[in-house]
Amino acid sequence: MVYALIFLGLAVVVAPLVSVMPSKAQRQKAALRDRARELGLRVSVRPAPEVPARFRFVPDGELVSYERLLEKALHQPERSLRYLWCDGGWQPTRGESEPPQWLALLPVGAQLVELSERAVSIFWNERGAVEDLECMRQAIDNIG
Repeated sequence: MVYALIFLGLAVVVAPLVSVMPSKAQRQKAALRDRARELGLRVSVRPAPEVPARFRFVPDGELVSYERLLEKALHQPERSLRYLWCDGGWQPTRGESEPPQWLALLPVGAQLVELSERAVSIFWNERGAVEDLECMRQAIDNIG
């Protein structure tokens, strides 16, 4: 009986501690985001920019923005381009005719890219591995 009370007392103390421990998926996301920061990418959970209704864009789960400032030589005043992964390929959401080649380097799960005058933001579902961050970095390095 005494052992049962001790066990019950320990369970009452340990249960709340176990419940706040991160899950395996949460640890993987944290590792992914830490590695992204090491590669110079800023990670932020924010809503994806508006996409024209004709694309019928419904994100595949929560999208997280992985952003990097562009080199000063690549800054273009008033640039605002968006590309969407749709129907098995990248498509511009506005008047441009062809998406740039560097978009093909992005990992699976990248669904929306916003290229502003000073930065590029890649909206990704984070279902990949740490190696996918290298693909992202390589794609950004090929912007030109």
